[in-house]
This record gives sequence, C-alpha cells and structure tokens, in this order.
Amino acid sequence: MNPRWNLDQYITYILLTLFFLASWTDINGMFAELPQIILTQPESWKLGANLALTTNLGNIAPFTLVLIKFFYRKHEFNPVPINYVVISIGMLSCLLLTFFWSYTAIVVNQKRSTALLILAFSLSLLDCTSSISFADYIHRFRKEYTNTIFLGESFSFILPSLLAIAQGNGRLHCIEAINGTNKTEAIYQPPRFSVSIYFLCLFLILTISLISFVLLRWTTINRNAYHTESETSLETIDTIYSQPKSLTTPSYILLSLLCSYISSVVFGFLLAISSYALMPYGHKIFYLGTIISPWMLTIVWALGMIKPVLRQRYVYILITLGSITFAFSMYVALKSPCPPWVDTTKGSVLILFVWFITYIFLGYPRLVIANYARRHSPNGMFWFGVQVQCGSLMGSIASYLMVENFALFHERRPCERIAC
Repeated sequence: MNPRWNLDQYITYILLTLFFLASWTDINGMFAELPQIILTQPESWKLGANLALTTNLGNIAPFTLVLIKFFYRKHEFNPVPINYVVISIGMLSCLLLTFFWSYTAIVVNQKRSTALLILAFSLSLLDCTSSISFADYIHRFRKEYTNTIFLGESFSFILPSLLAIAQGNGRLHCIEAINGTNKTEAIYQPPRFSVSIYFLCLFLILTISLISFVLLRWTTINRNAYHTESETSLETIDTIYSQPKSLTTPSYILLSLLCSYISSVVFGFLLAISSYALMPYGHKIFYLGTIISPWMLTIVWALGMIKPVLRQRYVYILITLGSITFAFSMYVALKSPCPPWVDTTKGSVLILFVWFITYIFLGYPRLVIANYARRHSPNGMFWFGVQVQCGSLMGSIASYLMVENFALFHERRPCERIAC
C-alpha cells in the first residue's frame, strides 16, 4: 500500500484481496475441516492424502489453458470470463457439499467418500485454474497491487481455520478404557455447528468474492489502479536502478524450478504429512499446527510489503533453510509414531517451531519469485501460476505414493499410548 493513495485506491486493494479469497478458500476449508470430517468418513486419516491427490489432479484444467495460450499465441489471454466461471461453479460446489459431503459408495470393494472426493475434484479444477487466471489478472494492475494475491491467498487459509475454531473442530478428551486394558480412548466433543453449516459459510465467503469482482469490473473504483504506459516505463527504470539486476534466462529458469519445488512442499507434502508429523506429539499440537500454520502466509505477505524483492542469493539461502526444516518435518513424519522427543514439551515446541518456520522460509521466496516473474516478462505472472500448479501436482502425487502405496508413514491416533 502507498500512503499517498486516495480512498478509491485503498478500496481497490481491499476488493482485490476479497476477490482473491476465492482462489483456494473452498479446498483449504476442506483440509481445515478434516478433523471433523474423518470422524464419520471411512478413510479416516488417509482422507488427507486422498484429498491432496484429488485436488491436485485438477491441474488438468490449467494445463489446458497453457495449451490454449501456446497454440493461440497471437490472441491475448483474457482471464475475466474464466474468473467468473471459477467463482460461480465454486459457489455451486460448496452449496452441494452442504447437502452431500457425507455420502459414500463402494469403489473397488472399499467404502469411499465419493461425494466429497468428486466435489473436491470439481473445486480443484477451478482452484487450480484460478492460480493462473488470477495471477494473470493482477498483471493488469500496478505493481503495488501484486501482493493482494498473496494476502488473499493467506486469508483463503485463515478464514476456514477461524471457522474451524469457532466450530470447535476436533475438540476431544481422553478417558481410560473400561475393558481393563490400561488404554485410553478419545471422546470427541460435539461441534458448535455441523459440517454442513461450515460448508455453507464457505459458500458465503465465495459470494463475497464474486461481489468484489463484480465491483472491480463494473464500477469506476479502480480507475486509477490499472497499468499505464508511463508507469510501465517507470517500473522498468525502477527495476534497473533501484532493485536487484534483471534476470538472465538461466536465472529465470532456475527460479521457476525453485518455485515449483516450493509449491510441491507447501501445497503437496506438508498437507499430506501433517497428521504424521504433528499427531505423535499430541492432538493439541496437531490442532495448533494445522490451525496456526495458515497465519504464517500472512507473515509472508507482510514481509513482501516491506521487502518485495530480494537479491537472488538471499532467495537461495531462504530456500535452503526451508528445505532443511522441511527435511526435519519429513524425518519426524517417517519416524511416527515414535519421533524424537515424543511426549515431551521440548519435542512439541520444536516441531511446532519447525513446522511454522518452514512456511515462512519457503513462502517468502515464492512471493519474491512472483515479483521477479512480473518484471521479467509480460506473461510472467501467467507462467508463475503454471509453475505453482506443476509443483503442487508433483508434490501431491509423490506424497500420495509415500502414504498409500509404499506405506512409509504410520499414524498415532489421538490419546493412543505407545511405548517408544
């Protein structure tokens, strides 16, 4: 934000942020609601890995956009109608989830959450597309508005988690089993409102996003927010004299690959292994880890407001640090249900710190790479969205194989006593 802005420019910033809420609110809402959903669904904790794979299979849609852009390079890509479709069908899917989320069916001799997974796939087609179409849309606005896509993205994690907190999602207490086996059982407390009401709230959030987009398109509020030729020239001058040097082609390719790698970790692996890395230290640690971690993306946005561009060597250093903390989280997940310092305070504090800092170490470089991409090419934000989705897909497939096919992870159930 710029202190010299007028009221319309501040309103535009807010409307863009609300519009970008539609990017992943519905899918993130599903993951935030998992502790409540798994209580009634047949897949139990494996539902997280199933959802991660299902949602990332939606990358079929953005890859179609890539092909269209490749074969019709002479035609300008217009994200506006796609954005309308993304939000509208997302609203419809959330509305259907309020009624059908718990429906199951027998698939390959196993009971599956068919309605939930089918609607999750439908939403993923749209959300994966939004990563590209929304990123391309923000390129029409001045560079000061670029961070709205990351602020909206962070709120698309935070609002569902706040809803889950308000719902009393996953609250439980442990009691001694009455069969004399010296075991404890988890007794879940009833939520303050149902899963159906939760999905209805997500529908209302998407409605707000649609209204915001309509206001951006059909009012004059944002008349001073669009790019102008003179500003484009000034941005180029600013890039040359005030910011780190422009990217060479090899540097751009390397940063693109790193962007995909970061996305594979943040939107693939971390989602799939969260229960295995956090649950061994207790249900409260798992709850805190899944609820608070989205707030780390808001810290990333704040860092981006303070310092939107870093020199490349600092980007590489942060990614290296994030890779180290991610490797530790993966090691802990692989050691579940008996990771280092299990059932100790220092172990609980350490895993939470490592879990949270991974989001910052990897999330901030991704934001910086987006700013580099915007400066590097007129289509930079479009391809940035493609890189994010490629990484997310690769991460989710790899983590799904590790969880389902190779069975490398072993869960620890809430209140379960294990002699490590």
